[in-house]
Amino acid sequence: MAVLDVPGARLHHTVTGSGPALLCIPGGAADSGMFAPIAGLLAAHYTVITYDPRGISRSTLDDPDEDQRIEVHAADALRLLDSVSEEPAVIFASSGGCMQAFELVARHPGRVRTLVAHEPPLTSLLDEQPDIDPDELLHIHREHGVEAAMAKFMADAGFEAGEGDLPPEMRKNFAFFIVHLMAMIGNFTPDYAALKASGTRIVVGVGKESAGQPAHEAAVLAAGRLGVDPTYFPGEHGGFAAEAAAFAPLLREVLDA
Repeated sequence: MAVLDVPGARLHHTVTGSGPALLCIPGGAADSGMFAPIAGLLAAHYTVITYDPRGISRSTLDDPDEDQRIEVHAADALRLLDSVSEEPAVIFASSGGCMQAFELVARHPGRVRTLVAHEPPLTSLLDEQPDIDPDELLHIHREHGVEAAMAKFMADAGFEAGEGDLPPEMRKNFAFFIVHLMAMIGNFTPDYAALKASGTRIVVGVGKESAGQPAHEAAVLAAGRLGVDPTYFPGEHGGFAAEAAAFAPLLREVLDA
């Protein structure tokens, strides 16, 4: 585990393996641990970089109450890449982490050779909007606690909620997500024209078993906006962790194509 000082934060990250740089960007309240099942399977072919985004888990902020912005998170991802290699890299981004990846690619054409964006939750593309209201979740969080807010979010997003109390670290991360990240992610609209002109090969991944969930359906529509067909991966929204043994070979095949 290493620490990279960036403006306003310190990013805890891990670099393993050898080969071209592969940056894994987690989404929502997730940290680098989400990629642990898949990182080891990819490290024989890539220099795999996993990290806790600013404000999540071990990545601390100078000002914990500072408003979060997509462009700042994208700059963090770029600095992590630059700290390992200046050669064109590949990125695997999950869920809300796809927004930082889209912003990085749009702002820095040529820096990323291939981006695999797995189920970006661009739900504004949907005709029927999911019942995910950041203001309502903020109210639930303040009045009833983080577990109640998380249960409401998971239900509205079509995800299966876990049972029992949240570990302290996850409580902190989910509270930070509700207060500081959810609206940032939900209000983001990619610059589709810039992405298509960037020179980066963009692959939009969806889970074979997540059809009907808002993030899956939104990702299919986002692929259409980008002029590509969605690529189907094993499992659901978190298939890269739950079904890593099946997911990793396909991801490597897609990245190397």
